Amino acid sequence: MESVAGGSIRTIASNDINRHADRYPMDSYRIVVTQRRVKDTGMRLRFLAALPAWLFVASPASAEDIAIRGAFHHVVLSNLGRMTDTMNAIGLKDGHPTGLHLHVRALLEPGDRQPEDAHIFLDAKQGHVSLFPRGDNEIVLPADPALQAENPNVVAALSKGQEIRFQATVSMDPPPAPRFTGNDARAWLSRLDHQISRKAGLLMSAFLPDAKTVTITLPPQSELSVTEAGKTFSLVQNNGDKPYDFSFQPRVYPAEAVFVSTKPITAMTMIFPVPFTPWKRTD
Repeated sequence: MESVAGGSIRTIASNDINRHADRYPMDSYRIVVTQRRVKDTGMRLRFLAALPAWLFVASPASAEDIAIRGAFHHVVLSNLGRMTDTMNAIGLKDGHPTGLHLHVRALLEPGDRQPEDAHIFLDAKQGHVSLFPRGDNEIVLPADPALQAENPNVVAALSKGQEIRFQATVSMDPPPAPRFTGNDARAWLSRLDHQISRKAGLLMSAFLPDAKTVTITLPPQSELSVTEAGKTFSLVQNNGDKPYDFSFQPRVYPAEAVFVSTKPITAMTMIFPVPFTPWKRTD
């Protein structure tokens, strides 16, 4: 039993874990945080070095120091067009919505500080436009056609040694039904992999990591269970009064496994498998 604010979360019993260690590895049966670092090794890391050319977080070939209205000494990091293209790479297919939405959260390092501590903004003709209009650390791009046409730069006041790091997830509309199969969950991951491959191209996509982790948000007073080979196991019981995020790796389970939530699932997200290049000074 694990205590959380407003109640408790129960994971599957330890004896079930021991008997089914092949189905419930440590990062599958435990309650895990939704923001997880993706580790890539070997050849994939070398090929990934070329990928950020299309990611909105990729720094320009040579970051440029500029003075903005005499207030701060800023560094040009990206532009609205590059960021929009990256969002659309996941959210659109041939101009039509895919039902997938890329969410990018930013942190100022060192210190896990809020990104606006670095005075990040779009340097538009109309004035400074915030990338964080909700007051949190998720980037929200303006949809104003005039701004899109202008394509203003993203600038920030970064000192040497500071950088903006990113945590990316992808949500899906609508959320999954309370009952879904292992094959359904694998299909969600495949949709994301396909969109990334379309942008990366045939050559690069062969060396990119696949999406692995799905996080579903369980409402209060609900339970998620899985049935495989005729046996049902409880994965998590949310006995609290707040929603809870539960992460698992669908490919660990058989395609015919059946997952059931006792209440409608609030949301589903997938961890973006490709690391985004941090924003930082290059001088």
